[in-house]
Amino acid sequence: MEIDSKYKIDNLAFGFEVIDALDFSDEPYLLLERDRIGNHYLSYLIENNFDEEYRVYVQISKRKFSAIISKGISVKEVFGEPENKCVLITKLSLHTGIILESSLIPSTEFSTDFIPVDYYVEYEYEENLENDLALIQQSINSQKIIFDFYLHGQNLIESIKPYAIYKVFTPIVEIIKQLVGFDNRNADKIISFSNLRHSSLGVTIELNISNDLFLEKENRAMDILTDLLNADKKEDFQAIVGQTANTKFISEYKSIIKAVIDNNADLCTAYANPITGEIKKSYIDKDKATKAKEVVEEAFDFIEDTEEVKGIFLEINVHAQEPAFKVLPSDENTPIKGKFEIALLEKLKQDMVNIGKEEYLFTIKTLYYPETVVKSEEIKRYMIDYKKQ
Repeated sequence: MEIDSKYKIDNLAFGFEVIDALDFSDEPYLLLERDRIGNHYLSYLIENNFDEEYRVYVQISKRKFSAIISKGISVKEVFGEPENKCVLITKLSLHTGIILESSLIPSTEFSTDFIPVDYYVEYEYEENLENDLALIQQSINSQKIIFDFYLHGQNLIESIKPYAIYKVFTPIVEIIKQLVGFDNRNADKIISFSNLRHSSLGVTIELNISNDLFLEKENRAMDILTDLLNADKKEDFQAIVGQTANTKFISEYKSIIKAVIDNNADLCTAYANPITGEIKKSYIDKDKATKAKEVVEEAFDFIEDTEEVKGIFLEINVHAQEPAFKVLPSDENTPIKGKFEIALLEKLKQDMVNIGKEEYLFTIKTLYYPETVVKSEEIKRYMIDYKKQ
């Protein structure tokens, strides 16, 4: 593609990030992207020769974006009459992902002949994140942290699939519970869900545990969750883990990125703070999730967590080669199984432990071994102490 050299610019540093694919029939023809300072753009694939691709960008406002997804205007009209009177054309290496050339062209000097006249966007707007303004307003009205997310992938075109609930939604809730510090016994008073959207999994989570005017605990937890979902470097994960008392949530995070990879999905999140009126967002696609998975596997050979669990003994076997236990937590329906620490065996032999009736406080150490290319994920649990309640 030939472009007049007088329009070429050097050292382009927009840092474009793909938010959504508006047309991905065979190739990413039409994308919604965002630059480093939050401006939104439509980008259109002009040419692709398998080594390089040319894309044309126009900055777009929310008003004009609403018009294009409602089919009030065509794609050709958007690129023919950009709001800031110019278009940006980039030449990108498909091997390195690096922008090789860029040109800024006045719209009066740019021809849209390559765009079909009747090209309109087929787009389900309700599947995207809630409008920023609406999200902030909902947060202020309820005086709660509002966390909104949606998941879209090839396996989620028609309806919500079970994997999304179990592999994405549930781990996100578990991470929030761990970071904020509550369990299932009082979850109904702290966390609630609304605005379930179909076709892709979209859910709004409302959170308030402090019942105060500052929501410091909740805001800190959501900052960590957002940083975690945006992380892709070893230093990012180490900084996040350094802010927390344990690293158990890394195992939940791995379930999320595995679901994104397995289903070629995009996960977008945003949370609104009613005190500051701010919104913070994250975005993960398959490429980013794959990179993060490699970093996590390298950074965390295993993840250790120690927790106290109230419940009852269901089974005790001290005569096995590896003495084992099964307990039922008071706030769960699923038993926990594991091994006894050797140092605990003498205490077990001396105590008159009541199986199935009396409640105990168990101290359980859990080791999470992340999945690698040569082995599956493994979880090992060891009871290191117990006390009658």
